[in-house]
Amino acid sequence: MYKQYIKQALRQLKENKLLSFISVIGTAMAIAMIMVMVITQRIELEDYSPEVNRHRTLYVKWMRTYWNNDPTNSTNGPMSLLTAKECFKELTTPEAVCIYSPPYTSFLASAPEGESMKVDVLQTDEAFWKVFEFPFINGKPYDLADCESGITKAVIAESVARKLYGTIEAIGRTISLNHSDYTVVAVVKDISKLAPTAYAQVWIPFSTTNIASITWSNTMGMMRVAMLARSSDDFPAIREEAERYRIQFNERHAEQTIDYRGQPDDQFVYNHRKWANPGPDITRVRVEYVVVIVLLLLVPAINLSGMTLSRMRKRFPELGVRRSFGASRGELLKQILAESMILTLIGGVVGLLLSYGAVFVLNDLLFSNSTNSFLGGSNVISAAMLMDPMIFVGTFLFCLILNLLSSGVPAWRASRLNIVTALNS
Repeated sequence: MYKQYIKQALRQLKENKLLSFISVIGTAMAIAMIMVMVITQRIELEDYSPEVNRHRTLYVKWMRTYWNNDPTNSTNGPMSLLTAKECFKELTTPEAVCIYSPPYTSFLASAPEGESMKVDVLQTDEAFWKVFEFPFINGKPYDLADCESGITKAVIAESVARKLYGTIEAIGRTISLNHSDYTVVAVVKDISKLAPTAYAQVWIPFSTTNIASITWSNTMGMMRVAMLARSSDDFPAIREEAERYRIQFNERHAEQTIDYRGQPDDQFVYNHRKWANPGPDITRVRVEYVVVIVLLLLVPAINLSGMTLSRMRKRFPELGVRRSFGASRGELLKQILAESMILTLIGGVVGLLLSYGAVFVLNDLLFSNSTNSFLGGSNVISAAMLMDPMIFVGTFLFCLILNLLSSGVPAWRASRLNIVTALNS
């Protein structure tokens, strides 16, 4: 029976080429737009190297300090090293806590061979390499002793090694960063800007520069914090412990009050937190996503429903003949829905391919923001970011919903048509 439905659907494609083309393209565009949204969100939220622990990581990006209990007399921005250490570094609930600089620092890198280039530099502590898991090509990162001693060691990306030395065998070589010499201790694969927290082209201990001395009001500076929980179930406990440390910090610095502004954030909130503003309205953000998806699904469904009904009218005599030979309304309904489902599945496959193409072609547009626009790397999209069984399951479900929305009413009306009326159409 279903083979007959497939043959019938293919025959309908050939007989109504224009309507079939519009139906397939309409479905494909709806699926493509929805899947672009899904893929974009997935790339920003799921675990990818080196941010393989996003699901159990909390972040503190910005904070606020105000004086003499007067919230109107305040300053916003990253925290100082003092604040990071006293409020977060001593937390016992997380598995690891790392302190690092914002990502928009550019250095001039050069090698004794004479090659030079601009590189994006991230300044970190030793725990950074525990929170994030980098794909090391060779060597190993700097450790606690190196950071405490201020030893000038550097981890560099593969492209930097090839540019400066012509090879990835760069361990032990000297790299000059803003005219300060560092020893290369490890080489890692290039990191995509789509991993915005861990991204850089060169990583060095923050103890080797003057970044820790860049402070104002003693509590604000140039540092951020990431906390790796043993499980996402520990998030409430980590937030509670961090709040206790904040209160203790404020008691020691009575003239100032620091405010986390609703942080630490999980990955979703972290992605939507803008500059030093208060935390985003997550409920509103989620509702907006749902509304957009519903509109993208409903509008083409209404248009496709009209075209499906138009096709059904041309087939009324055929349906009437089938009814007169004993076909039940349920059989007609299944036939019409099955034929429409085949067209929708074709559109779904085309839409899925279009969504992948759109993500690659519109890469910079989809993932550009005020931070990575200053960075020199690229938004590399790996196959792992796209090829996920859930993507295919999601596409199939969208096809099913779109099919039911666009074909359900016309199919129901056609199946209930009076036999005599159908034969006379």
